[in-house]
Amino acid sequence: MATSKGKRKRSKAMIIMLLPALIVIFIMGWFMYWMGDQKRSDKIQHKPPQKDNVTIMPIVFEEPQEIKNA
Repeated sequence: MATSKGKRKRSKAMIIMLLPALIVIFIMGWFMYWMGDQKRSDKIQHKPPQKDNVTIMPIVFEEPQEIKNA
């Protein structure tokens, strides 16, 4: 006689035991996300400089002048 394997059911006791742990993990994760989001607003906001402090100049690479006999 062949028996067919049906869909395996999970124990209700196992679900009841794991549910509080999953809820606690979710709450801790949400709390850490919320705390990290609060720190973003506390950052120091720098004022933009009144004057442009950047100077762009070309860099000239000079090669040493040597006389070579060919």
